Amino acid sequence: MADDIVDVVPSLGVPALGAEPGSSTLAGELGRALAGLRKRKGMTGEELGRAIGASQAKISKIERGALRPSPLDVEKIVLALDGSKDALHELVGQATELQALSSRPRLPRRGPVNQQDYADLESRATLVRDFEPITVPGLMQISEYTRRVINAFHAVDIGDHESKWAETAAKVTQRLQRQERLYDTNKTFEFILLENLLNNMYVTPGYMLAQVDRIEQIAKLPNVTVRIVPMTAQLGLPPSHGFMIFDDDVVVTESLDATVYQDRRSVEFYTHFFESYRELANADLFEVLERYKARYADMAMPKP
Repeated sequence: MADDIVDVVPSLGVPALGAEPGSSTLAGELGRALAGLRKRKGMTGEELGRAIGASQAKISKIERGALRPSPLDVEKIVLALDGSKDALHELVGQATELQALSSRPRLPRRGPVNQQDYADLESRATLVRDFEPITVPGLMQISEYTRRVINAFHAVDIGDHESKWAETAAKVTQRLQRQERLYDTNKTFEFILLENLLNNMYVTPGYMLAQVDRIEQIAKLPNVTVRIVPMTAQLGLPPSHGFMIFDDDVVVTESLDATVYQDRRSVEFYTHFFESYRELANADLFEVLERYKARYADMAMPKP
């Protein structure tokens, strides 16, 4: 299910996403120490990035504590900044401790994942991978598509959606704000869609036409890749739910009872799953989209 569904399930008070207890503080301290070394050296983040073969965005995230650097990353940075042997030993040690924290097995978190959770994960990630078998990905949805899906959930859940209209409107706004990240060229987005989701009409044909056109426009962004698995493909492991992978750190499965995985084994499993469907996603994207646009345009035309 898309993230608009898990977002409307009442909160269970589960812990925050994306960090092992204690790791955020340590990453912040390490980042500040590295930033201090860089400033004392008189280098910009861009210059440091060039010196060690990394992007300025990566340097910025490390210094803000948003990205946990490997011990090798830290060694390269300290040496490039002419840091002392003591600084090298201490900061590489902190990076090693961070690496150990991040590799500890962690129980999956189950419960609702709201729009702010997704926004936080998307703000930190430089690579976002999204697999969707049923609904258009949230980052691609037009507002009416989002609204209708949420309304349908409320109609089943509480037998009424009109009483939730104000809440739904707020969620639609949050979704549109999240979509602004698609235009950040420091981030890479990769989507794999099953063709059948284009058949699933959660909105009227006119809105479906606009929705398919929106997918086409997003697919043309330089940092976005969209692939479609054709309905004729011989599928592998059944795609029972959608999921998103943030860098190589966090997986969020998208269902009524969302699950967040941060352990290495689970992240690797979903990464392999994603890659196996990437091999099947060999349809000509724009040919498929044009076909559905023509179909919905015809359906939207007034009949005599």
